[in-house]
Amino acid sequence: MKKSDGRSTLEEILVEKQELIRDYQTRAEHIDDENVHRMLRHFAEAEAEHAVAIKEALRSM
Repeated sequence: MKKSDGRSTLEEILVEKQELIRDYQTRAEHIDDENVHRMLRHFAEAEAEHAVAIKEALRSM
């Protein structure tokens, strides 16, 4: 993997996190199994927390 600066790396990861959040939320909406639904919603929330931390780091750069 080639080296890149921290800001561009965080920006790329933020986009990936946002996509994961949407994917988990969309899949959760279409799952009949309540346990899987809750798990996917939990994953979306965890990714959202990561995204917030990345946004805060980017603001401080």
